[in-house]
Amino acid sequence: MSRDERGSTDGRERSRRDLLRTTGAAIAAAVGTAGCLSNPWGPARRATDRGAGGGGTNADATTSTSRATAENDATTTAETEPTAAASETSAPETTGLPPVEREPDLVVEVAADGFSFAPETFSVAAGDTVHWVWRSSGHNVRIREKPDGSDWTGTPGTASDTYDEGYLHAHTFRASGRYEYFCAPHQTLGLEGSFDVE
Repeated sequence: MSRDERGSTDGRERSRRDLLRTTGAAIAAAVGTAGCLSNPWGPARRATDRGAGGGGTNADATTSTSRATAENDATTTAETEPTAAASETSAPETTGLPPVEREPDLVVEVAADGFSFAPETFSVAAGDTVHWVWRSSGHNVRIREKPDGSDWTGTPGTASDTYDEGYLHAHTFRASGRYEYFCAPHQTLGLEGSFDVE
C-alpha cells in the first residue's frame, strides 16, 4: 500500500470517527433535552384527557373530562361508604347525588393566588360537602393525616398525577376529626391545608 493510499484511508477513518462522535453527541443531547421536557410535576393530562392521537385537547374538553372523572370517583365513593360506623358521626341523610353534583357547603380554591389553598384552614360539620376547584394547572390533593373511619382519598392517582385548571374534586365528609392535606408537587412551596370536621 502506498503512502498516498494510507493517508487517504487514515483521513476517511478520521472523518468517520468525527462523524460518529458528532452524531453520538447530538443523540445524547436530544435524549437529555427530551428528559427535561417531560416533567412529571408539570401540568399533566390523565390518559382519559388525551385525544385519540395522544395530543392535547381544548380547555373545555379537558374540563368536562376532568369533571366526568371526578363524578365517577365521587359516585364510587358514595356507593362504597359504610352506612354506619362507630367512629363516624351520624348526619342527616342527604340526597343520593354524588358530591360533585351537590351544592357545596364550602369551596376551596386550589392555587388561585400563587401556591396556596383558599381558605387554607377551615371547619365544616359532619355531612358537609367540600369542593376543591383548580384555578391553575399542575396540582393535586394528597392526604397527610385523616381520622380513622374516613373514606376520603384526595385526588385520584399517585402523587405525580396532577390536574388542569377547572378540575373539580368534591367529597362529603362524615368522619369527625382533623384532616391535613397538600399538593405533592408544591408542598415545599407551602401548598398545604387543614380542616376540622365537627
